[in-house]
Amino acid sequence: MSAAGEVADDAVRTYAHTPRPVGHPISFRLEGDRLVVDSGRRVDTVALGAVEEVRLTYAPGRLGRSTLATKVRLTDGKTFGFSSVSFASMVEMRVQGPEYRAFLSALLAAIARASPSARFVAGQPLWRWLVTAVLAAAMLFALVLVAWRAFHSGASGTALLALCIGALGVWQLEPMVRLNRPRPFTPAAPPPELMP
Repeated sequence: MSAAGEVADDAVRTYAHTPRPVGHPISFRLEGDRLVVDSGRRVDTVALGAVEEVRLTYAPGRLGRSTLATKVRLTDGKTFGFSSVSFASMVEMRVQGPEYRAFLSALLAAIARASPSARFVAGQPLWRWLVTAVLAAAMLFALVLVAWRAFHSGASGTALLALCIGALGVWQLEPMVRLNRPRPFTPAAPPPELMP
């Protein structure tokens, strides 16, 4: 294999991000059927054969709408996760789409080989997704009702404000409901909308 091929292969098997605005970077490195997790203070080795579930979600954060997250649960109940966003400071973040996608694809394949009974799911658990969807629909319905009543009582400014807040709500809530719909997937074909 060429040196360029080895570098590219290493890039696929490693991933690093800083999950919080104030904190240390966490790095992940695939080594066959094991994953080495280095938090800067501690290095853990995870046997991929012990993976029970992998969950991909859309997880909008404080500073961005494009955060995708992966959570891995082991048979002993322990979990670890990583996202497509890395923080550089309190206000600066970097979306690491291509790196996240490459590493996640390699990790899913490695887990599928090491733990054939692992479940691969996308979206939030059903109960959480239903609560989010119902609350979002109720809030938007209430805003439309306020706008309609305000318009009919001659308060067009209030009606316009309610419609603007409703439009902002749709912009924020629609991806949370659509992208986090619970569904299984195969490691070879993860949902493209949850892979940047």
